[in-house]
Amino acid sequence: MTEQDTQINQDKLNHNVASIKLFLLFLLFFLLLLLIGGGLTVWVDPYFHYHKPIEGLNYNLHDERYQNYGILKSFDYNAIITGTSMTENFKPSELDALFGVKAVKVPFSGGSHLEIHELLDYGYKYNDDIRMVVRSVDLLRAFDTKDHRDYDLATYPTYLYDENPFNDVKYVFNKDIFFQETIGVLRRTRGNSPVTTLDDYANWESYYSFGPASIQEYYSRNKVEPTGNNAILEEEYQTIFENITENVVQVAEEHPETEFYLYIAPYSIYYFDYEDQMGQLDRYMLAERYILSLLVGHPNIHVFDFFGQYDVICDADNYRDPAHHSERVNSMILQWMAEGVGELDTDTYEDFCNEIWEYYHSYDYDSLYEADGYTIK
Repeated sequence: MTEQDTQINQDKLNHNVASIKLFLLFLLFFLLLLLIGGGLTVWVDPYFHYHKPIEGLNYNLHDERYQNYGILKSFDYNAIITGTSMTENFKPSELDALFGVKAVKVPFSGGSHLEIHELLDYGYKYNDDIRMVVRSVDLLRAFDTKDHRDYDLATYPTYLYDENPFNDVKYVFNKDIFFQETIGVLRRTRGNSPVTTLDDYANWESYYSFGPASIQEYYSRNKVEPTGNNAILEEEYQTIFENITENVVQVAEEHPETEFYLYIAPYSIYYFDYEDQMGQLDRYMLAERYILSLLVGHPNIHVFDFFGQYDVICDADNYRDPAHHSERVNSMILQWMAEGVGELDTDTYEDFCNEIWEYYHSYDYDSLYEADGYTIK
């Protein structure tokens, strides 16, 4: 080998060593950025997976399936408000004042009974001082199976729900979470943006209008195609039984130290019109009666049904669509609970069901569309 060849080989070696050093420096720099970013996410913890909110940081509560579990894991509380979108306008501060508790609100828009059950089970893992649970029982969920979910489980951030520290990398080193949530908290803090309170969390009141015209944006009466399905089959009763007993009653039986305030969410008169037009008003009111029969009679379950609050239900200004009511009604529900209004037991629920059966079967639904300037669509 000539001296020139030796020099060429030496140059190649030096170049390779330099390249390796550059790569290692880049790798070290990348890992350093990753650790800084991950460490910042752990410190800020926008989903409360590791700790409760740091005082002085302006957190944004806005994503139920990412933040509810963290709220139950890390916040200080002894009462829970939960349920579907019907519960999103509740104000925990009002529950605190009425019942002398410290409440958190963890609703799931589109949540099934199973999803709410799993959420409560998680809360009990981290808190052994839950004195009260307020939970909606939606009639629109009457015929769900006990395993029903509205969303594919694969779309849930289950790495935030389990005890596996290794899959936390999906949270700690997630660039979307880092830039949108972690940096978002710091940006909100620097800009003195207001902290989202639990009263404001998930509240949609300001995003909608209310009244007959708003309701008709969601419900066109003349487009309803009757199903003619007005009976409940034996197997459907079994489905209701399994869903209610396993996903609603069971958690109350397992925690006798907690008082459960369960209520049938009060839909508007337009909901009853819809079921009447569908030819299945009997079906849903029979389902309601059966659900009540499964809920009453338990020592730590307080059962409420507000379908008897006709003044509220028949006032379209309380609703943005046939089912969803304003936060004013949420406030009224808590007040009714505190006063015992609408509470049922084994001795009273059947008479109540007979009363509302008569009311909603004899209601003049056409009169809803006879107001000045109002036409049926």
